[in-house]
Order: sequence, then C-alpha cells, then structure tokens
Amino acid sequence: MSDVKNYRKPYNPPVDNFWWTKNPFFFRYILREGTAACALFVAAEVLLGIFMFLLSDFGSEVATAKNAAPYLWWVQDFLGNPLVLLINVAALGGLAFHAVTWFALMPKAVRVFMNKHTTELVPENLIIGSLYAAAGGATVIILLAAFASM
Repeated sequence: MSDVKNYRKPYNPPVDNFWWTKNPFFFRYILREGTAACALFVAAEVLLGIFMFLLSDFGSEVATAKNAAPYLWWVQDFLGNPLVLLINVAALGGLAFHAVTWFALMPKAVRVFMNKHTTELVPENLIIGSLYAAAGGATVIILLAAFASM
C-alpha cells in the first residue's frame, strides 16, 4: 500500500431540486412515478375497508346497526367525507394516467416473440390492445359482481 495521501476533492456540481422540470421526458417520468401515491392511497383505503368489515359482527342471530358499526363508519363517514371523495376522484385520474402510460410502455419493456423459432416480435398495437381489453374485461366483471350483489 502506498502511504501517499490524496488531498484532491472530487468535483460534485450543484444539482437543483427541480432538475426534472427542465426536460419533458424526465417531467413525464416523474409524473408517472408520482401516480404510485394514488395507488398507495387506494390500496390503504381498501385495506381499511376490509379491516372494518372483519371487525364487524355479521354472524350474530339478530342483525343490528351496532354489529355492523365499524363497516358502516367506513362506508358512511369515511367514504362519505367530501375530502376523501375529492382525493378518490384525483386518485382515479392518477390511476387512469398511470394505466395509459404503463400500457404504452409495456411493448418496450417486455419483448414478446411471435414463436420460439423466430426473432419477430408481436406488434405493439396487439400488445397494447390486449392490455386494454383485459382491463376493460376485468372492469366489466367487477361491476357485474358488484351490481349482482345488490
């Protein structure tokens, strides 16, 4: 080992906190990644609803509002709060933007070959269209299940 000390300091140029606003590519990237907060809020909201449902006592012989109090609080007071409604509308917009950008990104992120004997790729329009069809089909199934349970 050398006993020579290096007193040279590396140059670290100053970086502005909003460097990503200068380039449209980075701005769209940060905006898309920021929509993950919408997904986090929706997931936490659904988990809270499941937790409140599990706290309720639906197995008793006599159905009373006291047995379902935690779940009714979640449905009426929490979901009915105007601030939560506003956040849910914003989250719906953010998740729709996230889905559209993710579907557009998918053919570039995952290479799907036509078959195992060729290097020809499946057309991007087919991949994107199948993703929209799957999302639409899942939405229809969920809505049918929700309306059938009413």
